[in-house]
Amino acid sequence: MQQPSGFVNTALPTHGCRLHKSLYSLKQAPRAWYMRLSDFLLTIGFRASKVDTSLFILNGTPDICYLLVFVDYILITGNNSKLIHRLITLLSSEFKLRDLGHARYFLGIEVSPTSMGLVLSQHKYVLDILNRAGMSSCKPVDTPASVSKLDLQSTELFSDTTRFHQIVRALQYLMFTRPDICYAVNKCQFMHAPTEGHWAAVKHILRYLKGTSSFGLHLTHDSALSLHGFTDAD
Repeated sequence: MQQPSGFVNTALPTHGCRLHKSLYSLKQAPRAWYMRLSDFLLTIGFRASKVDTSLFILNGTPDICYLLVFVDYILITGNNSKLIHRLITLLSSEFKLRDLGHARYFLGIEVSPTSMGLVLSQHKYVLDILNRAGMSSCKPVDTPASVSKLDLQSTELFSDTTRFHQIVRALQYLMFTRPDICYAVNKCQFMHAPTEGHWAAVKHILRYLKGTSSFGLHLTHDSALSLHGFTDAD
C-alpha cells in the first residue's frame, strides 16, 4: 500500500496511510461498512442470525423486529410500529440515512399492502425470466411439471449449459414467492450435465409461469409485519 500522489509524507515516504473512514470504490468498503453497522446493531440489542449473515433479530416480549441488510440498503420489519420508528431514530443518530418509507420493491420482490395483510409478488421478475429465456410469447400450460418422466439415458446433452444454469438459478430465487414451482424446479436441477430433456422440463415451468405470472404470496395480519426500508445516504 502506497501513499497517494500529492500526499506523500516526505519524512516517512515508505510508510502507509491508516484509513480512518471507508471509501466507496475500495474493495474493502462493503466489508468495512457491514462490520461498522453490525457492531452498532449488536450494541442496541440485535443478535445476528446464524443462518443468514445479512439478517439481524431483535427479540423482545412480545415485540420482535427483523433487520435485513443488502449492501447499503436496509429493510426493517416488526410487529410494533413505535419500536421500528425508535430503531430508525437510533440508526439515524449514528449513520447518515435516507428514509425510503414503506417498502414497495426489494430485491425483485414487490410488496403490496392490503386490508388483509401483505401480498408479495415477483411478477416483474417472472417477465424478466421469460424474456431472458426467449419465451415471452410461449403458450401457457396448467401445471408446473410435465407428467412424462425424464429419460436421462436417451436424451442428448443440452448445448448451452450457461443458459440452463442462469434460468434454473433464477427459478430458484423465484421460489420465495412461488412455492407452487418448488417440486418442479428441484426435479430439473441437473447442473453438472443438463440434457435436452432437462431443458424441456425447465421450459415447461416457464410455460406454466407464463399463465400465472401475476401469482402472489399473501401474508395475513397474523403473520404479516409492516415493512420499512431505507438506505445509507453516503
